[in-house]
Amino acid sequence: MTLGSISIAGMSVGELIALVTLIAGIVGFVIRWALIAPLRNMIDSLDITLNSLREEMSESKKDRMSLREKQNNHDKEIALLKREDKAIWKYIAEKKDKKEEE
Repeated sequence: MTLGSISIAGMSVGELIALVTLIAGIVGFVIRWALIAPLRNMIDSLDITLNSLREEMSESKKDRMSLREKQNNHDKEIALLKREDKAIWKYIAEKKDKKEEE
């Protein structure tokens, strides 16, 4: 009995190998286009989203730094106004004391 004369399900071994190869090729093609391609598209979409989030975070960081700088400037102005207020009240108290002494 030779290899070509073996018959399974009415087909020779060569025909079975060709059929299995064809089915494997079709399955591979389906897996590639039905599973892998959408995953790649999803990964690309996530990459775009990640890049836009990085840009927004960078802008947000700049905004926070700007707000912090403005807050520091306001704090300095408040401290200066408090010192001026204290000096004014001290001057008023001194004038009051001088007036009372007279």
